[in-house]
Amino acid sequence: MIKASRIVHLTDARYFAAREVDYLGFNLEEATEGYLDPMYMKAIREWVEGPKIVGEFSSAPIEVVRESAAFFGLDAVQVSAANHGNQLADLGGLEVILSVKITPNGLEVPAETLKQYAALVDVLLFEATPDTDVQALFASAPDFWRNLFRQKPALLQANVPAEAWPELIREYQLAGLGLTGSEEEQTGVKSFDEIEEIFEILDGGR
Repeated sequence: MIKASRIVHLTDARYFAAREVDYLGFNLEEATEGYLDPMYMKAIREWVEGPKIVGEFSSAPIEVVRESAAFFGLDAVQVSAANHGNQLADLGGLEVILSVKITPNGLEVPAETLKQYAALVDVLLFEATPDTDVQALFASAPDFWRNLFRQKPALLQANVPAEAWPELIREYQLAGLGLTGSEEEQTGVKSFDEIEEIFEILDGGR
């Protein structure tokens, strides 16, 4: 399972769709980094097929999340464990991806609290901060992380070498990984060499 997050242009969307990712995520929360006008998202959507379209929200009121899902015909929504955890019941009937931050010190939300949230969502997306060495962090308490990732299909979004992904997924029983979009070098032009390396290594491990 793969989720591509923070898509901001058609070049990324078409690439990831061709790579048959499961989810394409668009940040629909105004005044936040990587925000994409929902009307542009709808235009991009017309050009791709296959992945589920996800609206990403980091701190918007839960009623805005639900209204956006209905108005824009989203297939799923992504919300934050830290900011939306106590209101997850209000998203009943929607497919929900819960974003959980991992820092060098561990989880931003206590594991026991996260277990309660997991019952109300469909997928857990663990997003490691850039300064987090997840390989060392996981190795320091492997059973803890394995048990955590077993609660629901768990994706990991982290800065690790491409060749490390197959072992991480296998060792910690992850459902897959999260990738992120980035700006084009110029309109319609972008190098996907680094991301392509990840796909090739994953394909080789199947």
